[in-house]
Amino acid sequence: MLIVDRIEENVAVLEDTGETGAAGFRSLPLDWLPADIREGDVLRKVQGSYCIDTAETEKRRHAAAALLTELTDPV
Repeated sequence: MLIVDRIEENVAVLEDTGETGAAGFRSLPLDWLPADIREGDVLRKVQGSYCIDTAETEKRRHAAAALLTELTDPV
């Protein structure tokens, strides 16, 4: 699984969780990726091209929002 960490000029820096779950980073040219990618998007390689996994992206964004709410809500 690849997660867009940040976008710098013409390159996207991606967190690569790999098959084992061990994280690493790699950079790919933006012209290899969907034009509408944003930070936090989950990408999958399908038939030689990259696409946004919208279901996984939304799942991760929802989990992050829930965690932020939990951490910032007064007790």
